Amino acid sequence: MKAVGVIVEYNPFHNGHKLHYERAKKYGDIVIAVMSGDFLQRGEPALIDRWKRAEIALKNGIDLVVELPIFYSTQSAEIFAKGGIGILKALKVETVVFGSETGDIERIRFRAKLAENEEFKERLKYELKSGVSYPTAFSNCLKFFKIEEEAQSNDILGIEYIKSIEHWGGEITPVAIKRESTGYHSNEIKGGIASATGIRNRVFSKESIENLVPDRSYEILNTLIDENRVCRLEDFYPLIRYRILSSKESLKEIQDIEEGYLNRLYEVAKSESEFCNFFENIKSKRYTLGRIQRILIHILLDITKEITEKTKVKIPYVRVLGFNKKGQKYLKSLKDEEVKIFTTLKNIQKKLEKEELALLEKNENASKIYAMINPYIDRKIPIMVDEDE
Repeated sequence: MKAVGVIVEYNPFHNGHKLHYERAKKYGDIVIAVMSGDFLQRGEPALIDRWKRAEIALKNGIDLVVELPIFYSTQSAEIFAKGGIGILKALKVETVVFGSETGDIERIRFRAKLAENEEFKERLKYELKSGVSYPTAFSNCLKFFKIEEEAQSNDILGIEYIKSIEHWGGEITPVAIKRESTGYHSNEIKGGIASATGIRNRVFSKESIENLVPDRSYEILNTLIDENRVCRLEDFYPLIRYRILSSKESLKEIQDIEEGYLNRLYEVAKSESEFCNFFENIKSKRYTLGRIQRILIHILLDITKEITEKTKVKIPYVRVLGFNKKGQKYLKSLKDEEVKIFTTLKNIQKKLEKEELALLEKNENASKIYAMINPYIDRKIPIMVDEDE
């Protein structure tokens, strides 16, 4: 079977994601989703837990769901992309389909090649030192090279996907599809499609999302919302605050943090017991909101620079969260892979090397922390969904 891959968060799975899946499945016999676990790329906890999001994905047509562990899922676009593409390569995926603002793969390829140019890299460092955010710095570099269009979030991620394909050996074909109707962080609703950000905002403001997600998403989501089994970053503030105040010295090794900013976090955490006041006082022109949130999640989960460097070099494992019969059949066809692919934690100590096992434990501990705030029953084996369900 020819496999096509998507790298996703499904936070939550909505009508735009359904459209993405429908387009992706035209490129292969099965669709494999590499889905972030309980913590996400913008430095946020997932609205609902990884198992429920995997179940929703499978019930909406995805054939196989594997987890993007927290040491990839909570990182900048570069490392997020390296993890997602590396896992797809391990699963022998031939094509990756991603959404972008332009939908123009040749334009994205050109920018990816330009981004590897040494002069571009030096210019980017210069822009970042001036204190602007990464997207602004990247767009300023494009203008410096006489390219006037700004680089937006999904196009930047697309650039990183293409760079990551080269990093892991260049065996996957990238396909860009144009995002429909709404922007990445927009609260607008157009043609029954809203961004995941807009949908989460509606969930927390107690507004209906019924027409914005497929029926099979809504059935599960609505039950969890009614049971108050949804969460957001501010719910974790007591744990984050404790880590900042109790472990200041060790936090110097946390990914993305700089010593001057750590001092600021410490001083604000000492005085502010409410998250909204804390967050307002740690904002910085130098950092995007996404980077600030990632720093907080890295502090919470103890994601260090050392861990990040290790996982850039090698994919430690692939954990399967769920499949349908077609996905299960494909999984059985994968043999003697360099990266260990597993469906159960039973006897996992015998399957993984010491460093790989430590990274798995780091990911599982992150989910235990998530479950402290948003409790769920963890699974030991994948979800099996009938394709007809």
